[in-house]
This record gives sequence, C-alpha cells and structure tokens, in this order.
Amino acid sequence: MTDIQKNDELELKTESIAFGGKGIARKDNFVIFVRDALPGQIVKALIIKKRSGFAEAIITDVIQHSPDEIPAPCPYFGDCGGCRFQNLAYPAQLAMKTAQVRELYTHLAGMPDIPILPALPAPETYGYRNKMDFSTGVSRWIMKENDPGGDRDFAIGLHAPGRFDKILDIEACLLQDEECNALLRLVRDWAKKERIPLNDQRKYTGFLRNVMIRKGQHSGELMLNLVTRYENTKVLEPLVQKVLASFPQITSIVNNITDSKGDHSVGEREILLHGKSVIHDSLGGKNYEIAANAFFQTNTRAAERLYGVVLDFASPNKKDVVWDFYCGTGSIALFIAEKVKKVYGFELVEDAVRNAKRNAVQNGVENCAFFTADLDRFLQRNPELIAGLEKPDLAIVDPPRSGLNPKFLQQLIGLRPPRIVYVSCNPATQARDIVLLSEAGYRTEKIRPVDMFPHTAHIESVALLAMKK
Repeated sequence: MTDIQKNDELELKTESIAFGGKGIARKDNFVIFVRDALPGQIVKALIIKKRSGFAEAIITDVIQHSPDEIPAPCPYFGDCGGCRFQNLAYPAQLAMKTAQVRELYTHLAGMPDIPILPALPAPETYGYRNKMDFSTGVSRWIMKENDPGGDRDFAIGLHAPGRFDKILDIEACLLQDEECNALLRLVRDWAKKERIPLNDQRKYTGFLRNVMIRKGQHSGELMLNLVTRYENTKVLEPLVQKVLASFPQITSIVNNITDSKGDHSVGEREILLHGKSVIHDSLGGKNYEIAANAFFQTNTRAAERLYGVVLDFASPNKKDVVWDFYCGTGSIALFIAEKVKKVYGFELVEDAVRNAKRNAVQNGVENCAFFTADLDRFLQRNPELIAGLEKPDLAIVDPPRSGLNPKFLQQLIGLRPPRIVYVSCNPATQARDIVLLSEAGYRTEKIRPVDMFPHTAHIESVALLAMKK
C-alpha cells in the first residue's frame, strides 16, 4: 500500500500517455496520471487527487524535457481545450496513438493477440479542419501566461480544458486555414463593437451562442453558420453585409436557432441569410453536399485515407450487398458503391439523409438507398421493410463517440453479416463493443488507427471482423 497523499510533491518520470491524453508515471508501482506530461519527461508533480488504485497530479516543474518535445507554435497552447500535443514531434504522436490503441485492446478488452497496425498519419498537421465550431461566452478564460487582457465578459473561441463555462477568446486557430481565421476575426470584431449579447451558459441567456465556419477543402466553398438562442435577423443583417463586403466569394450564410440548455450548435430551425443552404466537398472523386447540421468528416484529406483503409479491410466485390449504419451524408456508401452490388445507408439525422440522397444523384450512383433510422429501434420496428432488403454480406458501422447502441448491437448480431468493418472515433467504446461481438461469434482480424486530428488526443480506429467458421 503506497503512502502517497494529496498535496505531496514528487519527482516522476512519464512512461507513456494514457488514452485521453494524461501521462502515466509510477511510484513504487502505484500509478499516477500526470496532466500535460509528455513521454520521457522527468517532472516535479503535485498530487491533486488520490484514489484507491491511482492518483492524479499536475506538473510544478520540468526537470528533464522529453526527447521528442518541440516548441508549440500556437500562442494559446496550454490554455485551449483543443490541441494537447503541439509540443510533441509528430512521429512521436503517431507512436503514442498506436500504443494507446494496443493498450486498450490488451487490458480493457483482454484481447492482446489482435494485430494492431501502425497509425496512419494525416496528410497535413495544420490547417486541416474543414469545420470549426467556436463558442461564445460572458466569462473569458484568463491565460496562465501572456494574457492579452481585455474585457473579461467577452469571449469567442474555444473552451478552456474541462470548463463548460469558460471560453478562451482567440483571434485564430492553427487547425483551420487563414481564410477561415479572417472570417472568425470579422465576426468577433463585429460582436465586440456592437455589444452583441453572448451566451451565458449558467443563466441560459444571451443571443449569439456559436460561430461555426465550414469550408470545402476541395471546392473552396465557404459557410458561416451563426447559432443564436432566438430569432433576430435584423441584428444579423449588418454582419451579413460586412461578410459579403470582405468575402464576396462566400457560398452560404445561415442562422441556426436553438434555445437548448445543452452546449451544442444544432438548431431546431434554420434561416438562410445569404446564398445556398449547403456547401460541397469531395472524397475519392465523389462530390458531397453538406448542410450546416449534417455530419461530414472534419478532415477531408485524412478522411480519404481513412476510407481507403475501410475499402482495403472490406475487400469488396461486385456481388456484395453492404449495409452502412450511421451513414451520415453517405460519404462511405458512395466511396464504396462502385465496388459492390448494392449499398443501404441508415442515418438518424434527416438533413444528412437528404444530403446523402442528393449526393448519390449528383454523382450518378444508382445502387445506393438511404433511410432515416433511429438505430436503437429501426430494424426491430420495420420488419417488412428489412425483409424486403437484400441480406448484408458486409456491414459498415461508424457510430458516434458513445459507440454502438446496445439494442442496435444485438440487432446487428441478429443480422449476422459475414464481415463487419467498424469505424470508430473512440477506440475505448469500439473495444467494448468488439468484446460483445467476439462473444457473439466474430473474430477481429486487424485494427488500424488513423490520425484524423494531429496534436489532439483523438484517435480514429478501423477494425475488421469476420464471422468465425
């Protein structure tokens, strides 16, 4: 039993980085998670939390730097809740993410023999995001160092780590390109000058909640989505004119309206302020229509690599029928369509399904059908429709971070597709689901981590499962 106590200050060496981003150190074999640590660092760390099986600590001093440590280029690094590893060389980030997926399957899933392939790198490490969702707030996060000052009740930017109510006010994010940053600055300056009421997440008041910017990485089309708590287009009209004067090329300006108490930017209704309600992008030579609230892979060029892995794992042939669950705007379905006989796509968000159907028409794809489906009950409640579809030779699942809904997972098992390709943005829930699929008769052939979001703790993971013979 360790004698480590809260408020102890210890010298620790970081062995590795746990899934989620905290460093792992040990004292007398007792595990200590160290926030903001890098692999190979020796630090002085203050114990801030003690539990029966582990402790948590924060760094008070760096005694020896990591051999892979580099200067972080972003002035907001360390105060922003987005990037965690800008100060870690990119090859080391890839090695770290590969090791994290291997650790999840070895210890969480108890499946150490699954082949874990090396993480596939992103084509670009900066300026890669085609969508950024900036929050507004009346409680500005005060930076630990070099705070620029200014009003404490005005912020448009990104959440401080672990804070729902504190917003770091920023002028640019290195993860989006300069055109998008210039648009952000224009909106920020307008809101400040005109004293636009910003979101108070504690009192649920304020007008402007979010500023979402989307850009087609291949098309160059630009969308500004202003998310407000209530309708007041008269207030927004001067901003629209400013945007058009500075960005005459802009494709779409929309206003999504929601009075939800949750911290999300999906509106209950949408008003078109300028241009079209959609923009376009392409993946693998296919063109996609993207609405403000529709899901589309956030890193377009890395998504092409991700879908290349899906295609490689699926090994499709012209006789295959594919069922694509959580299909979004149909990006995977259309990517694989020309290689197979038929694709059925299932998705909850109606806007995304409409986009998927139009995307199929615009790309001349005739062997895809898309259904609006709440997957925890759709297969069960629509037996006649399901009976009329050709049985799947391959199922592709690409669920949200929470993983597969337990009810849907049982229905998927009941379908018994011979092969499953599981695309995940959360390897921990993927591992949990794969344990259940293994118990139901599936063997996991291989897993490939794909780095869609350099400098962050996020990992995409693709798994191939086959029915045991």
